[in-house]
Amino acid sequence: MNTDAYKVLKLISGENIICELTEDDGKYEISNPLLMHVHPSISKSGMSESLMLSRWVQPFTEQESFAIDPKHVIIMLPASPGLSLYYEGVLNKIEGAMEEISAMEDIDIDIDTDKEEIYDELLLKLNVEAKSIH
Repeated sequence: MNTDAYKVLKLISGENIICELTEDDGKYEISNPLLMHVHPSISKSGMSESLMLSRWVQPFTEQESFAIDPKHVIIMLPASPGLSLYYEGVLNKIEGAMEEISAMEDIDIDIDTDKEEIYDELLLKLNVEAKSIH
């Protein structure tokens, strides 16, 4: 990935996102946008903040890139090297999880048949003649 293309955007909606950004025909084209959640906390050593990244709109669409009108962006800044590494790590984890889900969907298991077989095996182990247990 091109870390120079990673940008932090503050949108007029108040959301902060990190994404890959290119400009096209006066519009911003963004891909892999992640919503930035900053959580402040107080500890014995003082105030600290932690950052959590989550998918922005991908849970709701299959689309991978989005056009944003520059009028909806309050400020755009390049992501720091540390944030860029964290962003890539989160994207890799999301991609890995999506691949696992996709692989699980490819497995065709007849769950009802499996449950019936397991039930029959349990009945045999219990030496029960009737199939109904009360």
